Amino acid sequence: MIVPPWPNGGSANVFEACVAAHAAAGRDVHVLIAPDQPSICARPEDRTDVEGRMSFPGAFATEVLLPARHWRYWLNRRRHRLRRAAGNAIDFWASNVAARRLPPVLRETLRARRPIEMIHVHHCWNMKLAAQLAARTRRADGGRPRLICETHDVQSQNMDVIEGSRWINRRFDRASLVEAETRMCRMADLLVHINPVDEQVFRRRLPDVRHSHLGPTIAPSTEARLRALRDGVLSDKLVYVATSNYWNIATVVWLIEEVLPQAPRLADHLRIYGDVQEGLRRGRPDLYATHGSLFAGRVERVADAYADACGILVPALAGSGSSIKLLEGLCTGRPLLGTTAVTRGVPADLLARMPLAVHDEARSFAQAAVGIISARNSFVSRGGEVFDRHYSNAVYRERLGAMLATLVS
Repeated sequence: MIVPPWPNGGSANVFEACVAAHAAAGRDVHVLIAPDQPSICARPEDRTDVEGRMSFPGAFATEVLLPARHWRYWLNRRRHRLRRAAGNAIDFWASNVAARRLPPVLRETLRARRPIEMIHVHHCWNMKLAAQLAARTRRADGGRPRLICETHDVQSQNMDVIEGSRWINRRFDRASLVEAETRMCRMADLLVHINPVDEQVFRRRLPDVRHSHLGPTIAPSTEARLRALRDGVLSDKLVYVATSNYWNIATVVWLIEEVLPQAPRLADHLRIYGDVQEGLRRGRPDLYATHGSLFAGRVERVADAYADACGILVPALAGSGSSIKLLEGLCTGRPLLGTTAVTRGVPADLLARMPLAVHDEARSFAQAAVGIISARNSFVSRGGEVFDRHYSNAVYRERLGAMLATLVS
């Protein structure tokens, strides 16, 4: 299983759940962590750290790809400086991943000719490496391993990918992102999409490739801890948890600049957790200087942030994929407050059964937040049943197993 070096944030939940599902099916799972830029995990101590933080239960090995050989690193760097490198982030990251050296346990696995049934890729820019590995190995029956790619997002529409492309080449053409994403995804035997909206985008682009929809879940360890909160004591705290990416930072700016002025008392109740704090500090130091008291920093276990919250904020201004924040909040059973964008890909009948209020206008959002605080003593836990029946790890394992059974049979 090839994954980016992201121990925090939404994708890591799916990584951990995916490992657990494959392990439960009796497979040996080798997690290959693929840094997309030369400087990431370049030092041995950095690789050891990320391996430790991404050693998911059920994996028999977890390794970080080693840096590219010295001459390849400097050649790629020179090509980039001369603007002969790939003109967008997807191609640039794919080239960096594919240029790296294989780590020792994986090299030994390939030397021993152990049959590899499939290569499960998360995020399309890792497909170039996956195709190289598939060409070097064979399954027990002599065929190459199946290549499964979980898209997670429409990356060509992802603002983090677009901003990364501007850093690589300010003159890049957005059409090149679509072309690069399509080219990477075409290598897969099966494309897996996190919501039906994204699935339709990829089906239009790649009608001849096999597609499947696999709804998201949260990390098994997180699920167990969040379930335990369903009967907990509630404080007057509203919680927002987010990593540092483009839309999360924009959402925090919206909360501070537009929502809080509508109900200033919310500042005494709102706590923001996660790496988004660092993103705001870099991007909007003025806001951070005046509202730093809202931020509680990173927590080792996300359940600790939610522990006594009377309500969980899950707003999103835009984006694709699915919201792991929504699922985490749903698992606790606590009242949720979000915006329309956070409901992307969620069927209307499930939305109607969730304890989720949706408000896109800052004033009504602020009023709803105050209402959650005021009603906390009369709160009745609900929403956990929706999570258990539609988004739990048990459901995820069953759906993934059925999907893969048709592919490898």
